[in-house]
Amino acid sequence: MCLLCWLATAQASIRFDFDEETTRWRLANGVIEAVFQLNPRGAFQLVEMKHLASGDVWAGGSNAIMRFRVNDTWLNAQTGFTLRSQTSQSIARGGRRQTIILMDASRTAHLAIDLEMYEGEAVLRFGTRFQNRTGERVHVTGVDMLPWDFTTRADSYDAFRVEQWHPSEDPGDFETHVSRLAPTGEPVSLDSGAHGRYCGWLALAARSGAGLVAGWEFNGRATATASHWAARNQLSLSATISGIHHPVEPDEEFALPKAFLGLFHGDWDEAGYVTQRFVETALAKQPEEDARRIKEFPYVVWDSWGYGQDLNETTLRRNADVAARLGVELFIVDLGWARAIGDWHADPRKFPSGLRAFSDYVHSLGMKFGLHFAFAESSASAPVLRQNPDWTSSSTYGYYGAESLCLSHQPVKEWIIGETVRMIDEYNLDWILQDGENMVKECRKSTHTHHPLDSNYSNAVDGLGAILKEVQRRRPGVLWENCENGGNLMTFQMVQNYVTSIVNDASGARGSRQAVYGATFPFPARYTDRYMPEEQLSSYQTRSYMFGGPWIFMNRLTEMSAESTGFAALEIARYKQMRPLYESSRIMHLLPPMPGDSDAIAAYDDKTGRGVAIVTRDGASEGLARVVFTGLDKPTTYRVSFADDPSILTLTGEQLMTDGLPVWLHGAQSAEIVYLDAMR
Repeated sequence: MCLLCWLATAQASIRFDFDEETTRWRLANGVIEAVFQLNPRGAFQLVEMKHLASGDVWAGGSNAIMRFRVNDTWLNAQTGFTLRSQTSQSIARGGRRQTIILMDASRTAHLAIDLEMYEGEAVLRFGTRFQNRTGERVHVTGVDMLPWDFTTRADSYDAFRVEQWHPSEDPGDFETHVSRLAPTGEPVSLDSGAHGRYCGWLALAARSGAGLVAGWEFNGRATATASHWAARNQLSLSATISGIHHPVEPDEEFALPKAFLGLFHGDWDEAGYVTQRFVETALAKQPEEDARRIKEFPYVVWDSWGYGQDLNETTLRRNADVAARLGVELFIVDLGWARAIGDWHADPRKFPSGLRAFSDYVHSLGMKFGLHFAFAESSASAPVLRQNPDWTSSSTYGYYGAESLCLSHQPVKEWIIGETVRMIDEYNLDWILQDGENMVKECRKSTHTHHPLDSNYSNAVDGLGAILKEVQRRRPGVLWENCENGGNLMTFQMVQNYVTSIVNDASGARGSRQAVYGATFPFPARYTDRYMPEEQLSSYQTRSYMFGGPWIFMNRLTEMSAESTGFAALEIARYKQMRPLYESSRIMHLLPPMPGDSDAIAAYDDKTGRGVAIVTRDGASEGLARVVFTGLDKPTTYRVSFADDPSILTLTGEQLMTDGLPVWLHGAQSAEIVYLDAMR
């Protein structure tokens, strides 16, 4: 078949082929192609990955794409395997999975390697499952989720990383970092997961524009590295799980956390776009099954934290009345509604009519109802710890004076699942704002059901992950928001359990813009919700929180002036018009937020030719910001309009990407919304 004919066929469907004579597999979806082989030594290797549009080829190295340790023995390129079987099948969300079953020479380790592709996505997802055939218990003591080596002749590579939110003595707020890989093999590293410094994502690019993105699906702590040995023509990736010591019983299967590799050609925005599309296609928790309701997401939300824990049903009812008039769609009661942290029953002094009665009132106003819930924490005075003092983890994290619970201890897990389901039913919840300080606790107690040296993996997978999976199985209609310490669990396992995540904890207007600017490289825009605490509003405040989703008002609505209330209603209506673009659009990081300067971020849907940009002046001396767009169609003419400026312009994509767009910003702190519409 000719190449063009084959490409036309491949674009219509995913195609996986196996050559039994050479034990080679070719996986293609019309966007990328990957070739694997089981070589004569019995090592399972990547031959190459190819980006079909650009022709970029990433050649596999000499090492096998597996690196994990059982007891004291590594299974890697030096371990010889034979092929037992291979199958290919369709999977959900338009994907296809190739499963390859291997067996080692001693017949004590069976491996199932899963390789997945999805229609139209330039990403390969992979995972390994180990079955213990020794006849006795073993322990997995080392796991590398990115065991990839490439043969390369590029003279240099840049690595791109994004920090998480961590308000410590060395704070971070989704700052981005670009580092040149040393040609002598010194690694660029990042620690990710709960209480890690970085998001669980890494992008690499050569001078030619050929790029690679990698993400790992694990909520626990992991350390990832990228290294370049120019003399050896070798580029290596790694992402190792910290402190794993997981028991595997005879004939039991242990699944290593999955990860993915994606190919791009271009700038860092392109790396982000490849990742975001894949996340929405293959991984992300969907907000609703009903198509009409999906169009309403990301929601406009009100959260009670503007009152702290000083709550009562009278105050909340008054705020609910204002919220409904403004067009708020979700009403959340934050920390302070319960009798105590860990005693998850409504405080009768604050809700004399009952919390269910208040929930019914919110629903009667046409809004959804949510509660703050820190299920991994408990006050020492709460009945659960008075009755079970050993349920705490060996390390506690001081969440509002509470103790930390060990989620992978089986009775703790069962209690949390039961309490969560009871809470959902009793208060008729639509939404859970899950909070806490480090959701993956360290626990070395020998009295618990997990291995004392395995708390990182066990609390991430058998604890947090298992609790969320079971509760969501029992109550699938309830949506979950991640708020670990204000945005410190930014992983690709997180997106599978939650419909959104906070990216910083009410850190102000510019802090919010900084967080969204950085977080929208690895994550879709809906995983960047923001808390707006201000009550007296201007365009600078509202539009600093308007990009991304959901948009969460965290203020005292009843104390807003009539002018601010009217302006908020107008801005909410604008947000609802903009939010459909956040679902599948390309995010353009145009001007980074800097003190005393102007910044800009945009979303553009190349299928419809529609786009929106928010341009903000943060004390800049100049009232004119020139915004140079990227990713537009050069010959297309665009109608350009504004929220405040009555001007209407017609400019080509080439003009917008070369000369830029002048945006007038009146006032030292001000913001403008720019609308793009292709005139096709």
